[in-house]
Amino acid sequence: MTDLRALVAAGDPVSRHDALALAAGMSVKAVHEQLDETFLDNHAESASAFFQAWLPRLEPFERMQATDWVTTEYLLSMVHVEHSYGIAARLQLEAVTAAAGALAETLDDFGAFADGPDAEISKSVPDRLEQLAQTVRGVAAKLATEVDALPPRSEARAGRRSPRCPAGPPSSRPRPQR
Repeated sequence: MTDLRALVAAGDPVSRHDALALAAGMSVKAVHEQLDETFLDNHAESASAFFQAWLPRLEPFERMQATDWVTTEYLLSMVHVEHSYGIAARLQLEAVTAAAGALAETLDDFGAFADGPDAEISKSVPDRLEQLAQTVRGVAAKLATEVDALPPRSEARAGRRSPRCPAGPPSSRPRPQR
């Protein structure tokens, strides 16, 4: 089996493509276990490029779970990546926006539980949830506007050290407490 760590560490587009293909068959937990804090500290730039390509490929709720972990790493082990806070903010807001859209769809689909001879809930419940779905869609639209207000990914790319981060190997810096 190909090692995700080696592919991400390589950092070139072909290896990143192969890493994305490999990660597609893995759980978020499995990716997290392979790309641990020490690895991310030492390969932050290539991991950043991988994360920015990987997260949008996940289903919305799985993406939220993964984004929670990844954005924490941008603020800790990957803080030396230039624009780490901006990248983390964009990834987090994009994930929240996608999850809000998925939640609205789930609420819209709730009517299936009130339809049919064995339905045990009143049709008024899905009606109320459809109204709530409209509100959630409005929230998702407002979140999308906020995403659009953030710096574009091209300005928040990995590859250079942040001026606020000391020079030297990332592993030589004290690690903030979580």
